[in-house]
Amino acid sequence: MKKYLLPLILVTSMLVFSGCAIFTTKGKAAKAEEKSRVKIANVETKIAVNMADKMDTVATLAYGTDYALSKVNEPPREVTVARDMNQRVISIAGTPSIEKMKEMQGTIDKLTSMLATERDEGKKLLDLKDLEINDLQSQTKLLVQAKDAEIRKYMVTAQEAAATADAYKSQLAEYQGWFGLKAVGKGLWQFIKSSMWILGIGSILFLILRFASMSNPIAASIFSIFNIIGSWVVNGIKLLLPKALDVAGHTATSVFNAYKGTMYKLIDGIQILKERQKAIGDPNKKFTLDELMAEFEKIMSDEDKKRVTEIKQEIGYK
Repeated sequence: MKKYLLPLILVTSMLVFSGCAIFTTKGKAAKAEEKSRVKIANVETKIAVNMADKMDTVATLAYGTDYALSKVNEPPREVTVARDMNQRVISIAGTPSIEKMKEMQGTIDKLTSMLATERDEGKKLLDLKDLEINDLQSQTKLLVQAKDAEIRKYMVTAQEAAATADAYKSQLAEYQGWFGLKAVGKGLWQFIKSSMWILGIGSILFLILRFASMSNPIAASIFSIFNIIGSWVVNGIKLLLPKALDVAGHTATSVFNAYKGTMYKLIDGIQILKERQKAIGDPNKKFTLDELMAEFEKIMSDEDKKRVTEIKQEIGYK
């Protein structure tokens, strides 16, 4: 069983890899287009997250503005209008979290403090907020550039996919006509060309391994694969056409071994009488033909006798 395992694996691997090449080559352009669309969608998701962060920052700053204006005692009309307008910003941007509110309140309290040290601390907190805003703006710019780049790649990929689809459509049109016989003819021609390539490469490989197997044991072990495949072919011919080997002038191994066994018995019978004659030690003692036939009768089976009879009949004796 093991001697058939390696060829079976090799044949299966060839079919799998060739099948994968057949079924995946046509879909490469479509898969590339799909990948480009996924990349664009991923960048758009990051842009949406960045926009949400920006709106959250706007809401926090708008709350800080309202909180700072609320600290004005007896505010003039301008401050009241400013707070009223700022409320509209808050309504659009949304209300920040409690944590962000407290953080902004602390910053505003420090910035409006009477103490210079606290105002300095407030300025540092505001600088940190500026860094956060700058980071969001930088991310926005990079994401927009990344999206534009992916869109350009997608356009190229889409054009290639369209060109590939047109090419396949054009090739498919060549197979249409003659009530489908044109496709049959082209398919048969393609099969013949592919077979010729396979046979040509296989023949070269066969010859290389054949000569290499004469001196290299590794090449000889590899070449045994061809022997196994050849035996499969011969057994298949024997199964489908039982008399083909006889007509071609070849003898099956089982038939050859059967006649070989009969010949062994004939030679063995003669040798037995010769050894017996030596053991007697009388040079005048000669075994007769009847005694030889009697010896054959003892050692030969019915099948052996039948073969002898068939051979006698073939050469003209009864």
